[in-house]
Amino acid sequence: MDLKQLVTKKSFYISERKEFISCDLRPTWRIYLLVLILRLVGRGNKATRNKVHIANWALKNSEHIDSYLEYTEQKKGKRPFINLDPAMDKAIDYALYSKLVTVDNNRIQLTPEGIKATNSLIKLEVFEVEKLILLQLKPALSEEKVTKALEGK
Repeated sequence: MDLKQLVTKKSFYISERKEFISCDLRPTWRIYLLVLILRLVGRGNKATRNKVHIANWALKNSEHIDSYLEYTEQKKGKRPFINLDPAMDKAIDYALYSKLVTVDNNRIQLTPEGIKATNSLIKLEVFEVEKLILLQLKPALSEEKVTKALEGK
């Protein structure tokens, strides 16, 4: 199934909530994270869905980062259990409809509007930890290593 068909199957909406929810559960936060991933670890401002999901998974926990790096650097033979987060697929969907990204041949790419927004985001003093982690992970997020980690080859 094509990625564009996968992420656009269901309609969505964003509603205001009266109660506090954690930042990492907010759709806007996840969209910003998506565009940062595409800009910082993508090649030519684009990446596969699998690469986006691994970067998102790694950002959730320092143990995830360590286990992924150990696996890709062949320090340990144990493949990490990588959880694909459905919230990231929804963020792709939101970004697609907001015209921040395009999806073609299972690759997500920043649009000129998305590049402009991401460049502004990078200049701000936000997502500092995430930016550092993504830059650290970039060499380990080649398509070959991503495929190997997900398929266990």
